[in-house]
Amino acid sequence: MIDTRPPLADLLSSFDALVAAGWRSRVIASQPAPDPGAPRLEIRAYFNADEVDAVLVAGIHGREPAGPIALARSVARLVEHGRGRGLLVLPLLNPWGYLQRERYGPSGQSVSDSDHLLGRAPAPACPEAGDITAFVLSGIRIGPGAAVLDLHEDPVYEAPDYRYDGFGSYVYFIGEGAAGRPASRRVLDCLRASPLPLVRDGVTRFGEAVAGGAIVDSEDGSIDELFARRLDCTPVVTVENLLHGPEDPPLSLRVEVYRAVLDAFLGVRS
Repeated sequence: MIDTRPPLADLLSSFDALVAAGWRSRVIASQPAPDPGAPRLEIRAYFNADEVDAVLVAGIHGREPAGPIALARSVARLVEHGRGRGLLVLPLLNPWGYLQRERYGPSGQSVSDSDHLLGRAPAPACPEAGDITAFVLSGIRIGPGAAVLDLHEDPVYEAPDYRYDGFGSYVYFIGEGAAGRPASRRVLDCLRASPLPLVRDGVTRFGEAVAGGAIVDSEDGSIDELFARRLDCTPVVTVENLLHGPEDPPLSLRVEVYRAVLDAFLGVRS
């Protein structure tokens, strides 16, 4: 299989343009490099204000590259969007997984699991989860009511006992009144008209019921739930598109869909 993803170094260097535009960059966590003796892999946050009112997240799962690549190819747009609002960008939270094509980090756990801060676990699931969630809670000011967009993908090919015949996308909404917020409606409208259209009804491979293209107020221990439950962010919108293989549908198509979703989400203040 031909790997159409950009090399990790090229992907990460795309965000240098944010710093050149006056944004700040901070290393919030790190992971061991796959090659012994190589420098640790830095996990960076980029932000343009002391208090932000929108958060963009991608790259939590290593086998879901469309989100990080869409953000990397939208840096100029982010600079423009950031001229009138405070933005926090967490573009690749699992670089080790990106390199290894693995869903989780080197510990085998989700790098942004938040159960330890949601009263469901005594300690972070892995070092990255501890560091990333600590930054979100105390390393930056995220205003109440801030909107959050998390770009995921759903590689259903990883679950041989699950079958979905079509292609498309679905969303999660978390937060007070999240499903009815303007940003949420814009994302839904964008997906309805996209080449990976909204899957209106069904059941995910995790047993969650999709109604009208969305799953509302899930409790999955994710960083998205943390944003909503602990920081009062709304809407927290997580977008998923169904993957039947690493290039099925093609990565280039998924990236363009997510660039459109990003623009829809940031269209106006929520």
